[in-house]
Amino acid sequence: MREAVPGWVPWCQAAISWVGAAATALLFWRLGVALDGGGAGQLWLLLGLVVVAAGAAAGGAWFTQWASSGAERELRQGVVAKAFDLGVVGTDGRSGELLSLATTAVEKAASYRAGFLGPIVGSLTTPFLVLGVMALTVDPAIAGWLALLVLVVPLLVGGFQRLVSPVGAAYRRTQTALTSSFLEAIQALDTLVYARAADRAAADLARRGEDHRRQVMRLLAGNQVLIFVVDAAFSLAIVVAAAGLALGRIGAGDLTLGQAIAILLMTVLVVAPVDVIGQFFYIGISGRASVRQLRHHLATPSPHVPFVRSSAGNQAGRTPLKSAQTGGSGGAGIVLEEVTAGWTDGAQVLERFSLDVEPGEKVALVGPTGVGKSTVSALVQAHLLPSSGRVLVAGHDTSATDPDVVRSQLAVVEQRTFLFLGTIAENLRIAAPDATDTRLWEALDLAGLRADVEAMPEGLASQVGEHGRLLSGGQAQRLAIARAALRDAPILVLDEPTSQVDLAAEAAILAALARLAAGRTVLMIAHRPGAILAADRVVTLADSNKTPPPTGPMGTVPSNHAPEQGSAATGSTEPSTPANPDAASPREQV
Repeated sequence: MREAVPGWVPWCQAAISWVGAAATALLFWRLGVALDGGGAGQLWLLLGLVVVAAGAAAGGAWFTQWASSGAERELRQGVVAKAFDLGVVGTDGRSGELLSLATTAVEKAASYRAGFLGPIVGSLTTPFLVLGVMALTVDPAIAGWLALLVLVVPLLVGGFQRLVSPVGAAYRRTQTALTSSFLEAIQALDTLVYARAADRAAADLARRGEDHRRQVMRLLAGNQVLIFVVDAAFSLAIVVAAAGLALGRIGAGDLTLGQAIAILLMTVLVVAPVDVIGQFFYIGISGRASVRQLRHHLATPSPHVPFVRSSAGNQAGRTPLKSAQTGGSGGAGIVLEEVTAGWTDGAQVLERFSLDVEPGEKVALVGPTGVGKSTVSALVQAHLLPSSGRVLVAGHDTSATDPDVVRSQLAVVEQRTFLFLGTIAENLRIAAPDATDTRLWEALDLAGLRADVEAMPEGLASQVGEHGRLLSGGQAQRLAIARAALRDAPILVLDEPTSQVDLAAEAAILAALARLAAGRTVLMIAHRPGAILAADRVVTLADSNKTPPPTGPMGTVPSNHAPEQGSAATGSTEPSTPANPDAASPREQV
């Protein structure tokens, strides 16, 4: 937060305010002297003071805008970088909150840090600077009395800010809730329409919008109360007091008319920055709440423990297991050793789960919903870290290695393909930014999508639409397979890649996956036997809330031992069944 707005920025803003105020106060003093018939021949001095005052006003506005834009850029980069650092687990279910943080919260925090703190310091201190000029050039007695009145302002602002601080926090909470609900409703619009729940969703949005409107009005009401108190009570009191004191001093013969006019003009200069306090107060209330939200987000600990890079990017001094070493027919292996893991504290999905996928081996992981198949996938991808045990991917311990290093060994095809708004070529080049069109066509050919793309009028330049809506479900999934082919990683993870398509599309996708899996280590996750490629082994994942049964080779349950009450991590191992008659038979039975 401090890096976005260096400490010298507010002081520069305050200094510009001081320079402008001092130049204007001196200008009023010289005008008073001129009215009394003095100061002849000092036109150039007056013009110089005018130029300095105008330059300070213009320079202050430009500097504030420059600092605010820079702070907004730095804060937004910090929010996005932290989101990437937290990864899938740390940001799950927070899309609306993150959108609000990266947009509204960043804008308000930048305005507060770069456009509020410096000017407010200037506004609170400039009156005393002007009164100092008044004391040195016109009348110290009147300056002293006015200074006593001005001292009320900081106390007034500080007390009022503490009073309305909860209002700013409530405002940010309702805004975040409204943003999240709106984003969710837009993303699930099809589902809401099919379920005839659009009216209920609209009513919920209206209710949240009304809650947010009420908080906005409370915030504005507090701002208006401060403006009224400062403008109507304080400003009027200062001006009236200055006029009364000046008239009294003129009557006593202690002031000339020109000096009295100079005092009144300087009094207006004293009051003007105080008026700005009311105008800036709304920024202060909402900005402080936004700063607190951003600090909480940026201070969220990363789910990955610190690691020490060696020259190869791995943890220094780590000795990889032989079974997970890079190399061999598939280039890399996967090892899970007595892994216990879960998505929330105290709720473990896997308990003492072990699995060993040799380099070049193809293993299918099956089981009913909720037993932890996708949790295994998240562990292998380093999205989730085990609470105990070890996960090694190509020899890299995911708990002690940069996640980027782990993921560089993986190509993943998920059950829900995410396609970005843009062309087919742009979506493919996410995996290989420097890939030529020839490589793109080769990847599409492997995925069985080349003929479809060639039939499109714009070919590789064809738009996929938002979330790939211009493609069929099967085409979108095969595009994801082509993207994985361009990734060209030694380990392939297939997390139920056919769960979102019909049986006809499933056959084409499985054929494409079979071509992609050639020569790679493969971990397949599926619900149904028909969605499994020809595998060397099929591991059935049993209920994770049980104690582990006796295990056989590579952590699998012997075929003659049924899972007992309390079974944990593993189930039976059996030969795989090809997804289609043309698929190859299993190489071995474990």
